[in-house]
Amino acid sequence: MSASPLRHADLWHTGIVVDDLAAAMAALGDELGVTWHEGGAQVQLITDDSVRTVTTAYALSKEGPHHVELGQSIEGTLWTVTAPGHAHHLGYWVDDVVAASAALVDQGSRRIATIAITDEAPPMCAYHRTPNGLVVEVVSRGLRRVLLPEERA
Repeated sequence: MSASPLRHADLWHTGIVVDDLAAAMAALGDELGVTWHEGGAQVQLITDDSVRTVTTAYALSKEGPHHVELGQSIEGTLWTVTAPGHAHHLGYWVDDVVAASAALVDQGSRRIATIAITDEAPPMCAYHRTPNGLVVEVVSRGLRRVLLPEERA
């Protein structure tokens, strides 16, 4: 079994999937005392069963270092709303998504999906379900300046 690619120091967000992104931003922004950076993209969602193009929408808290991510639910994907009061996933920065994903599989964490901009592009992130049921997302550290624009200054 390989060493875990997940390091607590690289934990950078907790993801929550919501049915109404705008309403969640308004409610949770006030409750959590955060402001939001909005984003989204058309990406390739790659699972064991299929490759499909989906349009994502999310809000990421500007305040960190541990950010809150709200993701718009997308029917028929891994982005489904969990029970009230439950987070969807924990996100970690990694230097190499492919290697980190392989190490997680080696440890018994089932890969749920990978996300890429195009079919030919390497994955930007991968989602895994650990043996205890926790969903983790490994995200390319190279996206940090894109996803956290407030750090550009």
